Amino acid sequence: MTVRRQWMLVLILSVALSVIVNSFVLSTLINRYFVEYSKENYNRHIVRLIAFSQEALSSDDYTRKQLEMQLETHLSDPINRIRLYDLDGNLLAGVRDANFQTMNMMRSNTMNRMMGPAAEEIDSIDIMKGGVTVGTLIITRYSSIGNSLDTRKFMISLIGNSLLSFAIVLVLTFIIGFFISRKTSKDLMLTAQQATDIDLGRDSHIPKSHVIEIETIRQSLETLKSRLKLKQTSRKKLIDELVHQTRTPLTILRTHLEGFRDGVIQFTPEETKTCEAQVDHLSSIIANMSGLLDAEKEVEGTKIEPVEISALIKQIVDGLKVQFDKKHIHLQVIGHHKTMVETDRYKLSQALYNILTNAYKYTEPGGSVTVAYELTGDELTVSIQDTGSGIPKEDQTQIFNAYYRGKNALNSQGDGIGLYVAKENLGKIGGTIDLESKPGVGSRFTLHLPKRRSENTLT
Repeated sequence: MTVRRQWMLVLILSVALSVIVNSFVLSTLINRYFVEYSKENYNRHIVRLIAFSQEALSSDDYTRKQLEMQLETHLSDPINRIRLYDLDGNLLAGVRDANFQTMNMMRSNTMNRMMGPAAEEIDSIDIMKGGVTVGTLIITRYSSIGNSLDTRKFMISLIGNSLLSFAIVLVLTFIIGFFISRKTSKDLMLTAQQATDIDLGRDSHIPKSHVIEIETIRQSLETLKSRLKLKQTSRKKLIDELVHQTRTPLTILRTHLEGFRDGVIQFTPEETKTCEAQVDHLSSIIANMSGLLDAEKEVEGTKIEPVEISALIKQIVDGLKVQFDKKHIHLQVIGHHKTMVETDRYKLSQALYNILTNAYKYTEPGGSVTVAYELTGDELTVSIQDTGSGIPKEDQTQIFNAYYRGKNALNSQGDGIGLYVAKENLGKIGGTIDLESKPGVGSRFTLHLPKRRSENTLT
């Protein structure tokens, strides 16, 4: 059974039970008060009849017709016949309710089945005057005041009105319940559709539900969708980062092999060391890629160790110099003094590679790229300045966002993730990066790193 049918069934049963109980209670209470009122009314008539009978029997001023007219005023349900006799048993006056006979004959079979036959009883009352009996008053009435004709009619009216009320309420409940259940059922079906869309990776635009519980479920589904999307986006970013990172060592290796083939480069121990460093980078990247098989596994950690900056920068520049020379871009390093810092060698190297590769891409032949570093107190500053095309001011606030490509990058190859990776890597080792750029003049990226950074202080 569907939720809609269950809801309709429960609603109708609840309303029906409420109406039945309410009708029964009200009918019982109203009938009780009506019967009590009928008894009080009967007693009042009896008192007045006795008083009138005493007066009539003590006086000769009343004619038979006058007596009957007075007695007729007391033919009120449940009294249907009144007779007044004198002390000798002579009938002075007698009246009868003609409507009672007619109504009793015309009562429907339904009334007879519901109420049963209307039995009569006779009350004989001696009329006393000065302690002496002066006559007799005979009153014919229903055997039970609660079973009088008016009471019966009243009960039938109560039952009929209760049934009518029940029918009206049932119809209204069905109509209202139909529309409400249809709305609720529609909301549930849309919620199910929302869950299906999330499962299939489709976008869904579902209107807000007025049912708090359903809206809560939808918000939970939206939260789940956002988390899944964020996780997928993060995973995609990570994969793109790793793919991007493979390009640099592969490009360096290819450039050096081409130089060796063309006789420009000789495989000296220093050259071999440079190529081995790129192979180590590739091995590290492949190791990180294997972590992607486990969605909950941390793909890469941060390894803090002492790093000699001058040697690291020399190794990076040596790896890229062939590529820069081939494009006729002058690549130089300012500063050769030994500088030790505690950082992650791989992440810092990748950040420097990405910034230098970016400078190479946007610097025209004949330009220059300068790498300078300086240790001031507890902070290492590395500056990379180029004479490239520069970055427009409106792009400078977004240039470090993943997949963002500025106006000057629309005609060049790339996925817009290099600078994002550089900033992310620096953030993981406690560093920051600043940008100063002017279109047509060039750009300067300044990296700020702490001299000492232990693994247990990483965030």
